[in-house]
Amino acid sequence: MPATDPGATGPSDPADLLASMQPARRSSGAGPARSAQPAASAPELVLEDLDAVTDLERYATRARTMADTGMRLQVAGTVLAAWVSVLQPRGLGDRVPVALGLRTFRLDRAGADGWDEVYPLTSVLERLARMASTARTTLSLPPVTEDAPWTAVTPPRSGWSPVATVADDELQQVAQDGIRELGAALPQDPGASMVAQARAAVWGRLLGGTSVEAGDGFLPAGAAFAAHGLGFLTPGGTTAVHTSGPWVRLSSPAGFVLCRPPMAL
Repeated sequence: MPATDPGATGPSDPADLLASMQPARRSSGAGPARSAQPAASAPELVLEDLDAVTDLERYATRARTMADTGMRLQVAGTVLAAWVSVLQPRGLGDRVPVALGLRTFRLDRAGADGWDEVYPLTSVLERLARMASTARTTLSLPPVTEDAPWTAVTPPRSGWSPVATVADDELQQVAQDGIRELGAALPQDPGASMVAQARAAVWGRLLGGTSVEAGDGFLPAGAAFAAHGLGFLTPGGTTAVHTSGPWVRLSSPAGFVLCRPPMAL
């Protein structure tokens, strides 16, 4: 995966959005805990058009297939940021990288600036399906929220530097090869420890260096897996790669993946 001059970062860049967002949420538990959120206090979010409703529904459907761990909805002005978690370490010593998906949507009106909650993907999808069937663009947020541990990990707000442009076909190949490798490595009924070790070995592999064996890469294979699974890759397209400290960001017209290698113990 050679590094080339990325030039422009694409039609939209999340750097300004990241800078405007709130700091990391602190989770109090090891798993998603649901708590009642009074419906009257939640704003209604009016998406720009029905195409946005369809796009958000497709994105949420793909996210739930990969990891049903909720969707974080943040509002900055008239921009809705929809975050999902594709990969997260499941405990101390788990070497799986962090891989977050991000899509942004234009809101038709302001009024919910600063809103920041995590909702069950099933609840979000139920509302989006009703919106699509009735040709409505108003999203009434679910009354139940989740305390999702993955929201405690937030990418840097600044300091992003362009490092490469990568062919989407190449990222797609990395993801598909990894999926096949996992399928071949795991028996029919693997234990949790075996699954964690296999996932870490495949998705924690660093790409972009002189060779995989050299271990001098910067892009976890899990980032390619997230971009593939969330539908961010286009045949014949390209994706810009930026870094900030240990974090790597894939930026494509379809969305963003923000990935961090596992922390050293």
